[in-house]
Amino acid sequence: MGITSPEKMAEVENLNSINLTRSLTDMIIAQDAQGEIDQSVIAEQKKRFSRDRQQGQRPALNPFDHPASRHREKNPHRTGDGSVQLANITTNQSKGFNLNKQEFVDAVALRYGWPVEGLPNTCVCGSPNSADHTMTCKKGGFVCIRHDEVRDLTASMLKEVCHDVSTEPTLLPLDGELLRYRTANTAPEARVDICARGFWTRGQRTLFGHPGLRPDGRLPS
Repeated sequence: MGITSPEKMAEVENLNSINLTRSLTDMIIAQDAQGEIDQSVIAEQKKRFSRDRQQGQRPALNPFDHPASRHREKNPHRTGDGSVQLANITTNQSKGFNLNKQEFVDAVALRYGWPVEGLPNTCVCGSPNSADHTMTCKKGGFVCIRHDEVRDLTASMLKEVCHDVSTEPTLLPLDGELLRYRTANTAPEARVDICARGFWTRGQRTLFGHPGLRPDGRLPS
């Protein structure tokens, strides 16, 4: 995730701090009240420490960087901020990078905004087809897949801090009650995405609903 470990960096940063303040420490020990510290030397030391820090962190921040890319002066598969793209990612099943050749071609096309080959011109719903439409069409399964992934992830996190966490529990049936909002689900066997006990108040149930997201992160229209 690009997060470094302070425990691993503590010793190096401590040595950098000692070296950076060595001249000031020597002046204090010698009780030299008239001496001056060369700020240009301090600035140069800070730059050197920063370069060394970046070089030391680069292997940890790019764990999927292909070894061959380290020997290239210019890597066409990197963005300006140094993030690694698909062509430099090694096969890793646990991270979801074990793509077959068709999935790899489609993933590259989606990543760079290129047309995806093999898509029919018209969707089964009757609308003009495109890569964006295939991900948002209610006739397909991608909308449900994205919704369920967020639901399951949220539920797994709630299980660490709450009790009695369940997904899609059935709501209590209505017996003539009038609900305030017209968007309320009044259908028989109505369900909610997640239910957890003890989220706001101890022992009290809290219901969570997730509307689902588009592939670009926007809420569905």
